[in-house]
Parts: sequence; C-alpha cells; structure tokens
Amino acid sequence: MNDRANRISNGFPNRRQFLYGSAISALAAGRLQASQTPRSDSKSKLGIGLIADVHKDIIHDADDRLKTFVDAMIAAKADAIVQLGDFCIPKPANQPFLDIFRRFPGPQFHVLGNHDTDGGFSREQAVNFLGMPARFYAFDLGGLHFVVLDANDRPPGHKSGYPKFVAPEQLDWLERDLARTSLDTFVISHQSLERPACIVNQADVRAILDRARHCGGRRKVVACLNGHWHIDHSRVIDEIPYVHINSASYVWIDDPGRRGPRLDAELSKRFPYVASTIPYRGPLFSTLEIDLAQGHFEIRGRSSEWLGPGPRAIGYDPAGYPADSLFPGIRTRNFEIGG
Repeated sequence: MNDRANRISNGFPNRRQFLYGSAISALAAGRLQASQTPRSDSKSKLGIGLIADVHKDIIHDADDRLKTFVDAMIAAKADAIVQLGDFCIPKPANQPFLDIFRRFPGPQFHVLGNHDTDGGFSREQAVNFLGMPARFYAFDLGGLHFVVLDANDRPPGHKSGYPKFVAPEQLDWLERDLARTSLDTFVISHQSLERPACIVNQADVRAILDRARHCGGRRKVVACLNGHWHIDHSRVIDEIPYVHINSASYVWIDDPGRRGPRLDAELSKRFPYVASTIPYRGPLFSTLEIDLAQGHFEIRGRSSEWLGPGPRAIGYDPAGYPADSLFPGIRTRNFEIGG
C-alpha cells in the first residue's frame, strides 16, 4: 500500500471523520505488520471482499451468513471488506451481528442501504451505529481510489416510499472528489446507477462519471458496483462496467400469490418475512480481485442453490428483470482497466 492508502474524505471534514481515517490506517498498518507482506505476492494486486443485502432483520440465519463471509475473507487474507447496504437496522439487538463484521482484522467499509433505516431510524443513526465517517465518503487503498455514495437522499416533491436520489451537494462533492484524485477509481452505491429508475437522477451521476472518464484522455472510473436488486447482472455503459453484487441471502417475491412457507413452523413464526422470499441455501458473496500490473479486475463468484422451489418452479418471472439474473449465485466476471 502507498502512503495515501486509506485516506478518508467526504468534503466536510470533522473530528470523528479524522479519527475514523486514523483508525482505518492503523488497522491497515497492523495487518501488514502481522503478515509482513501484503495479501498477494505482488503489491499491484488487491483483494476486497464484497457482500450485499444480508438483511439481518428479515432472514433467519443472517449471523451464520455473515460469519461465513468474514471467515472466508480472513482465510483468503483479503485486504479489506465492504458491505453494500441493507445490512441491519441500527438497534442495540443488532450489535452482535455488527461485531461479526468487525472481526475482520483489516479495513472495513459500509454503504447505506434503503432498508438500514427501517423502523423509523434515521440515516444519521445508521451512520453512527456502523461507525461510518459520513453518509458518503471516499478512501484510497492499495493505489486505487474508492467512492461510496448514498442514494437515499430525498428528491424534491417526494411524498412516500423509499427515496432514491443523489442530492446536489453530493453531486458537487463527487465531481470535486474525482477531480482531486489521479488514481483509478471504483464507485460503490447501494442502488444501481444502471437499472432504470433505481436512482431518480442516475443520469446526473453518470454524466459526472463520464466527464471524469475523459479527464486527461484516460478512463479514470474503472467500474461501478451496487447491491439492492438481489440479482446477478452486469452491463457496460460508455465503457464503464456496472456490476450488481447479488444478495447474500435471497430473492424477494413481489407477487403475494407466489409466496409460501420456506421454513419449519417455529422458524416461520419467528421470521415471517422469509415466506416472501426465495432464500439461497448458502450465503453469497464475492471478492473483487484487482491486478494493476496486468490492467484487469475480476469479480470472483460463488454458487449456491435455492432453499425450496426456485422462481421457475413457482412461476415467478417479474417484468423488468434482465434475463437469467434471478440466479442462486454470483458469476465470475473479468474486466479490463481502461488506460
């Protein structure tokens, strides 16, 4: 890692943000001291564990799913881990769940999901509970730049439902942040910048990414990663890959007529929302493997299977979903880092 690794910035510095950045740097330094060498044989390589949409407050075995992920990343000597939102609501009863994530002995990063404020909690409460530096922020790691967005801003005229908007102050910050860095950059959000209507003003965000892409004649924005839709899918727009990281836990069934028990009677009573899902039998997560020397990165996949009948077996085929995206796994995908 270079001396700029783990720089945290959200354009609005404060004491807690500074302390968070210092803590992340200390974690990184401690990890390198313990192992003497980085996770990979080459300093040009970086491995980051990704997990999305665990939904502690819905799925019955969220703790086991998260533990499997953290144990796998520890065993793989990953350089950092990121959860892409819809993790848990910020109530004291969920502290042991968060503690599982914190067992990872290296840098840990969080993205705010729309369900992280269920139950009347605010985004500020979620930020404080998770220990985030801010709702949106940026950091450097291993010679790369990472931007974390919060697409839960309230758009003008919003009346009901989950807001899905990136407010002007955040757009301004994003443009300034991308202008400041000379590093290849990954943009991470909970909601998709690729799927129609996932973020109301996604075109505004993509325009900023496109302007950064052309800065200096090179493609600065390497890729955009998101969770939220619980699908396995990717698409390239204007040379930038947009990659959905599938849920760790399940597919949600919008059609009430297709819902039914997935657990035994006792568990169904304790976790009633599972009947509205098709769970994956085992947890899904992935590793973002980046090789700067070779100029490519990989989303390393993981397979599972449906817990009970899958979408086809129950006749569930929701409109608007990309073909073959309802899949009990994360497919391995490879991309070039543009020059």
